[in-house]
Amino acid sequence: RKDNAAQKRVELHLHTQMSSMDGVTNVKTYIKRAIEWGHQAIAITDHGVVQAFPDAMNAAKGSDLKIIYGVEAYLIDDLGNVVTCPRGQTLDDTFVVFDIETTGLSKENHKITEIGAVKVENGKIIDRFSTFVNPQVKLSEEIIKLTNITDDMLKDAPLITEILPKFLEFCGNSILVAHNANFDVGFIRKNAETLLLPSVDNTVLDTLELSRTLLPELKSHKLNIVAEHLDVSLKGHHRAVNDAEATAKIFIKLLDKLAEKGLTNINEINVLASKTVNYNKLKYYHAIILVKNSVGLRNLYELVSKSHIDYFYRKPRIPKSEYLKLKEGLIIGSACEAGELYRALLDHKSKQEINEIINFYDYLEIQPLGNNQFMVASPKITAVNSIEDVKDFNRKIIQLGEEHNKLVVATCDTHFIDPEDAI
Repeated sequence: RKDNAAQKRVELHLHTQMSSMDGVTNVKTYIKRAIEWGHQAIAITDHGVVQAFPDAMNAAKGSDLKIIYGVEAYLIDDLGNVVTCPRGQTLDDTFVVFDIETTGLSKENHKITEIGAVKVENGKIIDRFSTFVNPQVKLSEEIIKLTNITDDMLKDAPLITEILPKFLEFCGNSILVAHNANFDVGFIRKNAETLLLPSVDNTVLDTLELSRTLLPELKSHKLNIVAEHLDVSLKGHHRAVNDAEATAKIFIKLLDKLAEKGLTNINEINVLASKTVNYNKLKYYHAIILVKNSVGLRNLYELVSKSHIDYFYRKPRIPKSEYLKLKEGLIIGSACEAGELYRALLDHKSKQEINEIINFYDYLEIQPLGNNQFMVASPKITAVNSIEDVKDFNRKIIQLGEEHNKLVVATCDTHFIDPEDAI
C-alpha cells in the first residue's frame, strides 16, 4: 500500500493500542508507515490517556515527521445545562410546562399522540392546553400499556398539521419547560421542521436537570420520584395532560426554592447548577484536544491527571470548566459521531444551541462514510437510515464550519493500520 497523493494528508485522529479495547496497532508501526508514505506530521489521540507519547517521540527521532501530541477526551459540560438559550428572563416570566405522548422514541419515525400543557406566570397556573393527536398509525401493545391511550381514543382526534400550529401559538415566546426536555422539545422541533413551520427557538428549561440541582438528596430524579418527594399528586402517570399538570406543580415548588436562594433571573440558574453539579450524572462527549506547544503539553498532562484522579466515573472525564482554565497552548476539535456537535444535530437541537456548541470548539471534524455506516443499522440512531443521511451530516458540518469561519478537517478516526486488522 502506498500514498501517491501529491499533497500528503495529516492524520489528526488516531488510536494506538493504548486506547483500551479500542486500538490494536503499536504507535511505532503507525509512525514507520507515515514516514514511508512521506507524511509530514501525525497526531496521537488515544482515548483519555497519553501513554503512547514516549514511544511516539522515540520512533520519530531522526526523521522529518512531526508528532502532534493529543488525546480524545471524554468531555463533560459542567457549565450548567438546566436552561438552554437563556435570554435574561425573570422567574416571574411566562412558562409553558408541557408533556407529550408518542408512538415511540424516534423523532424521525414515530408520531405524537397527545400534547398536554400548562401556562405558568408569576408562579401561578393561568391557562391549559390539552389534546389527543391522531398519528394515523396503529399503536403498539407496549405503548397502549404504558400510556393507557388506545387507537379508539385517537381515531377522531385532529392531525398534527392542525394541532402543532395551535400549540406553538399557545406557547408564543414563553420559556418551554419539560421533564427531560430534550425528548419533548426535540419532537416538537422535528415536527415543526417537517411541517415547514417557523423554527422553535424558545428558551428551554429542563425540570429533570433543575431537580438534580435543587434536590441532590434524591438518588433518582424521575418524574414520579420527584413528585412524591415534593408531595405532588401524579395520577395517570404517562398521560401527557396529567404529567404536564404534575410537572407544572413541581416546577412552581422548584421556583420557590430558587427564590429562597436569592435567584431572580433565568441566567442565574445555570451558574447555580455549575456550582452544585453532580459530575457522575453528566453525559460525556468525545472531543479531540491537540497540543500546540510545551505550555499546552504541560496543561494536557494536568487535564489528563485531573480526569483520572478527580473526575473519573467509568471513564476519565474532563469538565469543560477545567479545560477553559487550562486551554492555553491547546486546540479542541468536535471529534466524531460521539462528539457534542454531531449528537446535537442528531437530536434536532435549536440553531442557537448548535451555534453555542460550535463557538466552544476551535475546529470541526468529519469522518469517512465507513466509520459511521454502523449508524444506518443502529435502532438507537433513528436520524440515519442510509449512507446518504451520513453524507448529509458531513455536508451539514462543512456548511456550519463555513458559516462560523471554523476550519473543518477530514480525519480517518484511525483504530488500526490496514483493512485486514479491522476484525
